[in-house]
Amino acid sequence: MEGKQSQQVFRPRRVLAATMAAAGLLWIGVLVYLFNFEGVPLKTFLSAGFFVVFFAVSVTYYGRTRIEVDSRGITCRGMVRTRRFSFADIRKLDVLPGPVTVYAIRGSKGFVHFTSFFRHHRDLARLLVERAGLSPLPV
Repeated sequence: MEGKQSQQVFRPRRVLAATMAAAGLLWIGVLVYLFNFEGVPLKTFLSAGFFVVFFAVSVTYYGRTRIEVDSRGITCRGMVRTRRFSFADIRKLDVLPGPVTVYAIRGSKGFVHFTSFFRHHRDLARLLVERAGLSPLPV
């Protein structure tokens, strides 16, 4: 069995989780501040509460999401589920360029994706293409 040295881990940039956490704290402050006033409509509290929940989910997503590459394949851990693909299972890597590049990994058992919000996303894409024996990515 191979050691952990051959395993590479790719995660979203930490600044994203930090930014979401700061925004969540701001909205918690807004929600608490609203309790200082009388006659604040319920929908205002619900709106502030929505943003607190939204940013909490975002922090959880960015904190939990990761792709681990080892000698046999990849493990993609999302916010809710974890999926494993051997390199033989990977059929195609689609690259959808734009302001945020999306990489879609299509396998025989489904698909997962990652974006340019991941640190070293280009290295991850090249590694997947190389190890799965796919056609080279366009330059």
